[in-house]
Amino acid sequence: MRRSLIMTMKDKSIGAAFCDAAAVIGGNDRLGIVCAMDVEMQDLLEQMRGVSVDEIYGFKFYEGILEQTQVVLVRCGIGKVNAARGTQLMIDKYRPSYIINSGVAGALNTELRPMDIVVGKDFIQHDFDLSPIGYAKGCLATGDRSKPTITQADSDMVKLLTDVSEVVAREYEEVVKVLVGRIVSGDQFINSPEVKAELRDDFGGDAAEMEGAVLAYVASCANVPCAVLRVISDMADGTNNESYDEFEKKASKLSAEIIIELAKLAPSNR
Repeated sequence: MRRSLIMTMKDKSIGAAFCDAAAVIGGNDRLGIVCAMDVEMQDLLEQMRGVSVDEIYGFKFYEGILEQTQVVLVRCGIGKVNAARGTQLMIDKYRPSYIINSGVAGALNTELRPMDIVVGKDFIQHDFDLSPIGYAKGCLATGDRSKPTITQADSDMVKLLTDVSEVVAREYEEVVKVLVGRIVSGDQFINSPEVKAELRDDFGGDAAEMEGAVLAYVASCANVPCAVLRVISDMADGTNNESYDEFEKKASKLSAEIIIELAKLAPSNR
C-alpha cells in the first residue's frame, strides 16, 4: 500500500528541486544527511550502496546512493558545536543541494507523545542568552535584539517531508500525530517539567533537542536549503525516564525510514 501512495507523490519529486538548488549554490544534486548519533545513522547507512568513506578532521563522511538519491551522510556527534562543525565541513567539501537533519527529540508540546513526528518549520537556539546586556533570550546578537533569532526551514522540503511522514506513519500504531512545528536546540538534555514549560512558554517550542537549530543556521548562512526531521523519544519532563531508553531505537528507526522513503522520490544520476 505504501508503495502506491508514495508513487502518487512523484509530481512532488525533489529531483528538479535538487537541480535548481545546485544551480544557485554550485552544488551537485546531492542530498546531505546529518545525524547526531550512531543509532540515528545506522539504518540509513545500511541501506546505502556504492559507499565510499572519507575522514575529515575526525568526521567520517559516507558517500553513496540511498534508494534513488545521491547522498552524503555524516554522524556529527551530540551538541551544537559538533553539529556546526559537521554541517560546515559537509557544505565546504561536498556542496550538497539540500541538507536534512534526522533524529530524535523530546516533546515540549503537551499533545505530543513518543513516536509522534515533528517536521521543523523554524528553529531557535534556546540556550543563547545575552539577556543581562539587553538582548532577548535566543537572540544571536543579530537583527532585532528584542526577539529571539528564528531560522526558517526550506518550505518545499518541509511540505515533502510532512507528506512522506504521513504516509509512513500509517504503518505505525504508535504514531498519533505528524506536526509541523518549532524545534528549539541547546546544549542540554531537557528532563525537567519546569524547563520544559519555560521552553514552551518563552519560545513556543514543540520539540527540544541539541543540534537542529544550529545546523539550520549554518546551512542558512551558506544558502543551502535545509530541513529537520524529529521523532519524539521522550516527554522531556523527567516523569518517565525509561521512555528514552525504550523509544530511542524505535524513534531513530522511524526517522530513518522516512528519509529512505523520501530518497525514493529523487532520480539518481548514477
